Amino acid sequence: MNLLTYDLDLGGGSLLQSANRSSEQMMSYIIDCPEGGTIVIDGGTYCEGDANHLYKELEKRGKKVDYWFFTHCHHDHYGAWLKLIEDGRFDITVSHLCFHFPPKEWLFEKEDPLSTKKFFAALKQKPFSIITPRAGDCFSVGGVTVEVLNEPINYHTYRAINPTSLIFKVHFPKRSVLFLGDFDAEAEEDYAKHFSVEKLKCDIVQMAHHGQNGVSRAFYQLIQPKFCLYTAPDWLWENNAYYRNEIASRGKGSFTIMETRLWMAELGVIRSFHLGDGDWLFR
Repeated sequence: MNLLTYDLDLGGGSLLQSANRSSEQMMSYIIDCPEGGTIVIDGGTYCEGDANHLYKELEKRGKKVDYWFFTHCHHDHYGAWLKLIEDGRFDITVSHLCFHFPPKEWLFEKEDPLSTKKFFAALKQKPFSIITPRAGDCFSVGGVTVEVLNEPINYHTYRAINPTSLIFKVHFPKRSVLFLGDFDAEAEEDYAKHFSVEKLKCDIVQMAHHGQNGVSRAFYQLIQPKFCLYTAPDWLWENNAYYRNEIASRGKGSFTIMETRLWMAELGVIRSFHLGDGDWLFR
């Protein structure tokens, strides 16, 4: 897998966007703080490749994580963490595990209850220090601060799990990165009513729901991004059929990513980065 680098003028530290090691979409970021320390966001899906890659990257960092954030309760975000635990390979020291999920009973009624039950079972296998982040909370380590912008206060009105995603800003010394997880249009009105719209503005944004069927154009217009991080494999980036990269299926998928890419062009985005390129290291 290629490792590519790009200077986003973060002013210190780095952000690693890992590519998928299976055909499935996923989300995995590792932050190296300028004064020392490691932050993980999600980690990837439940497959050998994603879990192995995540483990090797954390091994390089002494297998120590200061804050590990899960954006929401979907296996393509927490799955690599879960697989390492179930395989008995999780010898990583995590100072704080951070997530704000709706109650288990609600989650079990929604999607993929088997995987969700495995997640909560895995929590009992290690002595994790669990933090439930709330809007306005800030978590700092090594010159980087994670600022939480929302929480899933109206989860009971949502039809699915994606709109319960945490939104947070990671403040590097010179620039910030906005993470949307899989947040979608169903929860935008709630966000505007209860949380800070002004704080959404950010030059660098992780595109909601892998860049398709996430938030609206109006929401991105509030953000005003200049650089877009798409957690989208090639097949999704090109709107192919699920998990297929053949030229014959290009543009024939059911995804809305081409519309999102058009929005970003209209909003004056300078450059976008997606998983099909390889691993991206931003400094």
